[in-house]
Amino acid sequence: MFSILSGRLTAPFNLDGRHLHRYLAREKQIKNGLCEELILHDSLAIPTQDYLTACGLVSIIGENGLIELLEQGRISFIRLRGVFGYVRGNGPDGALVTFHDPDGKRPQDSDIESSVAAGLSVIYDKLREPKLLQNLLVQNSHPIELSEVVDVIKHDTYDDLRGTCLWQPCFEFPNRDLLALPGMEKMQVRVIGPGAKPAENPVDALLALASYNVELHLSRTFSCDTTSSSSPIGDLLEIKARRLAGATVKSANLWSLLEVNGIPELGEANLADKDTLADFLRTRSTRNAEQFREWFHKNGELKEREVLREYISLLREVPWVQSLPLKVLRFVVTTGLGFIPPIGQVVSFLDTFMVEKVFRGRSPRFFVDDLSTFYGRIKLQQNQYTRSLRSG
Repeated sequence: MFSILSGRLTAPFNLDGRHLHRYLAREKQIKNGLCEELILHDSLAIPTQDYLTACGLVSIIGENGLIELLEQGRISFIRLRGVFGYVRGNGPDGALVTFHDPDGKRPQDSDIESSVAAGLSVIYDKLREPKLLQNLLVQNSHPIELSEVVDVIKHDTYDDLRGTCLWQPCFEFPNRDLLALPGMEKMQVRVIGPGAKPAENPVDALLALASYNVELHLSRTFSCDTTSSSSPIGDLLEIKARRLAGATVKSANLWSLLEVNGIPELGEANLADKDTLADFLRTRSTRNAEQFREWFHKNGELKEREVLREYISLLREVPWVQSLPLKVLRFVVTTGLGFIPPIGQVVSFLDTFMVEKVFRGRSPRFFVDDLSTFYGRIKLQQNQYTRSLRSG
């Protein structure tokens, strides 16, 4: 069983409240990420401070789709209570701190039940089963105090910033809990946002590194095998290499592997269509898919060419249905059936399809074939839709 802390599937909280809007603007990337993570993992844990992420998923994969994933235990939410940022005091000193609404009324600060209700109120008129969805979201949410996490990762994050080219000796402060970062007015607060420039601005770099460290901490806390990130860490990622060892899977390797098999991306799928989503979930739930996950996680940290080399070796394996004993079995089954009217009339079909499928065994490479078939159905549906628009 493989699990992932899926930071990239969250709608990162923004003070302007437009994080759902930005999330939906990335619909294709979200669908690609969701498909990838469902292919490679048995369960996804999505961190969130409010539940606008759930609203975004409803818009992208449909209400029924999210309900099904919650009921299957494929998706859960880690609800982080609070908001963190960098605050400068009256002097040059500042620190990573967490903020709370003392009345606990904001969706980021309230209890889970209230936060879920506040989130779903944004799309309430579009929901058919709001109570069921609300109950499932509450049941599949794990509460954690953001302040506790920030306290744990704060000094590691300061050390990470010291390892970047942005660090200057003047940023150091006698109190190890504080820094003296430039570009902040007295008593000013900054949180990570869409305009952040972590490669240029030390405060933005600190916040991006803190976001990533929060995700890594959650990944360890909830025993996730891998991590994907929402943090705009960009070029700073290399300074996390030591901490990332063994924590991530090279998803680019998956897409390279799929692309050479004629599957450039799955973000084109209309996952809001319940039949399409059901088809995808069936495809990723087979025994072949399980073996693919095991094979990929074993080889996912290899370089791209090495992964492709391992995959080619899979293609060279002779399916056991083609080995001598099974050729005999194949002959016996099809020949024996040939003597039973009217079954004998379909022996040719069984010989070319059913017996091959039943006796070919299981292999990670067969999952790629299954996924290719699914992608072919997507393209066929798109072509039919395009033709219907032109003819209309």
